[in-house]
Amino acid sequence: MLRVDGSALTPVWASDEALSNHYATSVLSNGILYGFHGRQEFGQSFRAVEFQTGKVRWSQEGFRAGTVTLAGTQLVILRENGELILAAATPDRFSPIARAQVLSATVRATPALANGLLYARNDDTLVCLDLRTP
Repeated sequence: MLRVDGSALTPVWASDEALSNHYATSVLSNGILYGFHGRQEFGQSFRAVEFQTGKVRWSQEGFRAGTVTLAGTQLVILRENGELILAAATPDRFSPIARAQVLSATVRATPALANGLLYARNDDTLVCLDLRTP
């Protein structure tokens, strides 16, 4: 974590043990980073980490790899195996709201979210999922 001050960068914290993204970028919500920790080939965990300190608030072990998108107060998690998970962005615990297998493995492309529609793909299939509440 670096602080930008004019043209200078000042280290705030660094820890490969707290959050070490391999190919998916974490998201920030209310001072908490949510993202995948570890390398894809070694079985990643999904974590909540304090942005200012690097303290791990919770860790969902054996989660494997995937991507995470923030939509309001919800995390839209698309795992590499094609499972979609909607979860509350809460620093207290991993709190899934809904789960569905939406694609077959292997899903590595970052999905796009526009106007409540999630566009996701694997190697040969593109899906559009309506995440809007009725």
